[in-house]
Amino acid sequence: MDNFIGIMIMLNNYFHDFATSLVVVSTFGMKALITFLEAKKSPDIANIVTSLYPKMVHMAGSSVVFVFFAGIIRAFTFKDFEWNHAVENGQVMALMIKHVILFILFGYGIALWVKVHKKVRLLRTEKP
Repeated sequence: MDNFIGIMIMLNNYFHDFATSLVVVSTFGMKALITFLEAKKSPDIANIVTSLYPKMVHMAGSSVVFVFFAGIIRAFTFKDFEWNHAVENGQVMALMIKHVILFILFGYGIALWVKVHKKVRLLRTEKP
């Protein structure tokens, strides 16, 4: 049973990292679509962007929720499943750098999401 719990915690940590990156990737994708739209100024592309946006919000939003809840599990198991292993293998600096990078990516994703949301809201009000 201990082996199963260890595997589940390792999977939680992996998917926590993945969900963190998914926040920035999904919002960066929407930002790229909006940039393309601003260059082309096509009503068809505007329709695509505004119809795709709710799906991207669900993907990014569910990733944020997952990051929060998986982060709680990760915080409680951090010492046993990450910190002790990093100390034993001399990888404390690598672990710290990884978490700083993921934190910056997550923050950037949230900030980008706010900017994208404002632009999509403007697009929706400009639609005939």
